[in-house]
Amino acid sequence: MSRHSLNLESYQKLIQVSLREEPANIWLKNVQFLNVYLGKIERKNIVISGQRIAYVGDKEPLASRHTEIIELNEKQIIVPGYIEPHGHPFQLYNPITWSDFLLSGGTTTSINDNLFFFTMLGVDKSIKFIEELNRTSELLHLWWARFDDQTEANEIGTKRTFSFNEGYLGRWLDHPLVIQGGEFTSWSRFLKGDMDLAKLMLMTKQQYGKRIEGHLPGASLDTLNAMAASGVGADHESINGEDVLNRLSIGMYAALRHSSIRPDLPKILTYLIQEPNLNKSLLMLTSDGSHPFFLNQTGIDKMIKIMLDYGFNVIDVYRIATLNPATYYGLDQNIGSISPGRLAHLNVLEDLSKPTPLHVMVGGKWAIRNNTLLNKQGQSGDWLKSYFYKERIHPNINETHLSQGEGHTGIRFVNAVITVPYKYQPTQPLDEGELYLSLLDQQGKWVLNTRMKGFSSKLLALASSYTASKDYVLIGKNRDYMLKAFQEMLDLNGGIVAYFEDQECIKIPLPLSGGMSLEPLETVIKQTTFFVKKMNESGYRFKDPFFTLFFLTTTHLPNVRLTYDGLYLIKEEQIITPVSKL
Repeated sequence: MSRHSLNLESYQKLIQVSLREEPANIWLKNVQFLNVYLGKIERKNIVISGQRIAYVGDKEPLASRHTEIIELNEKQIIVPGYIEPHGHPFQLYNPITWSDFLLSGGTTTSINDNLFFFTMLGVDKSIKFIEELNRTSELLHLWWARFDDQTEANEIGTKRTFSFNEGYLGRWLDHPLVIQGGEFTSWSRFLKGDMDLAKLMLMTKQQYGKRIEGHLPGASLDTLNAMAASGVGADHESINGEDVLNRLSIGMYAALRHSSIRPDLPKILTYLIQEPNLNKSLLMLTSDGSHPFFLNQTGIDKMIKIMLDYGFNVIDVYRIATLNPATYYGLDQNIGSISPGRLAHLNVLEDLSKPTPLHVMVGGKWAIRNNTLLNKQGQSGDWLKSYFYKERIHPNINETHLSQGEGHTGIRFVNAVITVPYKYQPTQPLDEGELYLSLLDQQGKWVLNTRMKGFSSKLLALASSYTASKDYVLIGKNRDYMLKAFQEMLDLNGGIVAYFEDQECIKIPLPLSGGMSLEPLETVIKQTTFFVKKMNESGYRFKDPFFTLFFLTTTHLPNVRLTYDGLYLIKEEQIITPVSKL
């Protein structure tokens, strides 16, 4: 939290303002606020020195002509700034537009995934990036350090120039903005005795004393026990109430998720509301990297409202959004409450039943006034381009290359991200609902060709640079159109281009490393909403086509995936169709 560290002068002033020996910077006069420790609403003076709260009490502070004195409406109430414990600030939006969105809903701290930035930039440049973001963003961005890249990458190669090793991890964990290891997706490999992963886990837990977050979908209670024993302290992959109780039963924090791919919060709450004696101090809330089309339905403020509508105790709900994540991450002396010494991260609400704030203060400065962002940063993309913009190579690919080396096993979708293999004959025409599927190396050095079912029935062609491996995915029933979509995607310098049977074309430019837009978030929301609508009309049956595209090249989900070695069976750890060199 380097931006918010106290020097000796500001430290002394904080104490003197608290003792009423120095004038306050801001005096919130006789205001209602939620005391998350006492569990009640109080009316006190809240006094701010610089970025931090100096005093909360009945006495009036020393004021000068420079002191900003604020008197709120009698019914308005202040609550602590909300905390997003599991953010992915690169899901088609970029970290700046993501920050603006969070602030508008009263989230003042986001704890984020480093995977995209590290794999794109390497150790030195990625650390420089988070430091620059820390200086420029009003939102407090904190980070976690991954243990693997989810794509079974080799440690060093012509394609992968990064390495998930002790040197990298030590650099990240040693940084004051990095507060945990994870999210840990390779737990299956770890439990089979992978010593490299064991070293990284133990290093995080023992040498650096930092938290480790799991990624444990479908884990049994026995597996959860083993992962808790290894040092995993929280997980966000509960999809029902029983999953939540399993985690809580062994002292593991559970982040309740409401995301574009797993909008599970209502179902979970229906279960948990029947547990009146449940200790809610281990619960948190997360939107878990929802894609833009879903953002109007999620965010910590909207999840608070959902919990209130389901009848949960209002004090408990606000603690879940503030104090609980602060306590879990060991940040409760800085954020999570309205208390002396804490950062002045404050949300002014009409009342507790309306969690979306009227005004938001971050570090003693107003970020939102009357629901309006005062310093919208979404257009300031030049420095983002300096990190993430690079002209793309245009590989010389023709239709023959999109059938080269094709095997006999395809990918069938069970849901948006779970797949199973199926057999087909490459000499036969496409079946009903079957599409060609190719993975093409960024440099045009190799291609992997197969087929897929269960994705769409009326999609003519699609090309996407938005993949976990950063390679290109080409899909369609017409290879000429697949090549056309591919070239147009390259002309955008990355993105998604889709042609449908009605000849309508959708283009979503993602010029920042092929995964992030430079457009304002409102524009990206419109683009992605229309794309989802067209995909649903074309036969896509699931919730989030963007995650379907992205996770095609990851190896932490079952059962068959595209990799830069070939078509890969996860459980068998076997390549069944190798890539073809071009």
